[in-house]
Amino acid sequence: MNCPLEVRENAAWLLDYASGKLDAAARAQMEEHMEGCPACREFAGGQQAVWQALEAWEPAPVSMDFDRRLYQRIERQVSWWSRLVRPFDPLFRHAVPVAAAAGVMCLAGLLMDRPAAKPAAPVEESAQVETLQPDQVQHAVDDMEMLRDLNSLVRADDAESKM
Repeated sequence: MNCPLEVRENAAWLLDYASGKLDAAARAQMEEHMEGCPACREFAGGQQAVWQALEAWEPAPVSMDFDRRLYQRIERQVSWWSRLVRPFDPLFRHAVPVAAAAGVMCLAGLLMDRPAAKPAAPVEESAQVETLQPDQVQHAVDDMEMLRDLNSLVRADDAESKM
């Protein structure tokens, strides 16, 4: 048998052994392993001590007035803000929704009372003609021809690279 402390799949066997949940065959196999493995023997002994302590533990009895004392203690630990606001709770439950509704009505009245904005008169734009010198026109035509030639070269290169 492989040591349960070294093989994680068998680690639950030690806990089951200590709690007495193993069947007779598995228990005998575990006891045989623990004769030669001091680490498993120490672990199982510690677990058995824990189980024995848990079985011997007796909880303290709960007094009859436990609930009453608990609720009194909770009541005493209420924050100062809660104590300050508590008398106004009925007011807040009724007044706040009414105030919110009144605010919405006022806002709606202001929006409905406000006259619609008139569209601004369109600004008439006049076309301005610039005078150009003949050499400026010649340079612009030359630049456009150069860009057209460059564009045709780029398209030819793209067509060749796709083939």
